[in-house]
Amino acid sequence: MKMGTLEKLFINAEQHKRRTVDRVRNLMNFVELKENQKFLEVGCGAGAVSLYCAQTYHFTVTGVDVDPEQIKLAQSGAGDLDIWFIKADATHLPFEDETFDITLSFGVMHHIANWLDALREITRVLNFNGYFIYMDIMYPGLLAHIGKSFKHSYGITTLDDFNQFLKESNLSEIYASVNKSLVFNEYEGVFQKK
Repeated sequence: MKMGTLEKLFINAEQHKRRTVDRVRNLMNFVELKENQKFLEVGCGAGAVSLYCAQTYHFTVTGVDVDPEQIKLAQSGAGDLDIWFIKADATHLPFEDETFDITLSFGVMHHIANWLDALREITRVLNFNGYFIYMDIMYPGLLAHIGKSFKHSYGITTLDDFNQFLKESNLSEIYASVNKSLVFNEYEGVFQKK
């Protein structure tokens, strides 16, 4: 699902980009980093995280997003970096199995009705012993139950749903944290494919 105009203004604001990059930087402390690792950002938006990772860690970076406007914005900042931005659906990634050393999805799954298919794709393209970095909204029980009863075009993920996905995907937890709020819980984690 593409973002609306107001959400794009918020997501593309410099302050939001800086906060997101700071969070990714902190999560990278849990990853064994090497130059020239292949890195995939699913739902790259304007490309702030992808650009940061290409510049800072010297990764070979690919960013995908369903929104051609966001891809165009991301490409405008790429310059001579080893980075590609591609319009692609997270539920049907155009890559071979085990292509990337690190995959990242940051605040994207709640936009995808069939988020579980997207997570399976992200895991499929991740190398054995590769790292998956994740952050998104987790709905608490009652709110998730109510939300799932409506027909919608966005993803409603609970912590139980996500933990079940982890078990089925042979992803082992390296780090995870839940920040609770009155309405939504925000979950972040780093996992390794075993």
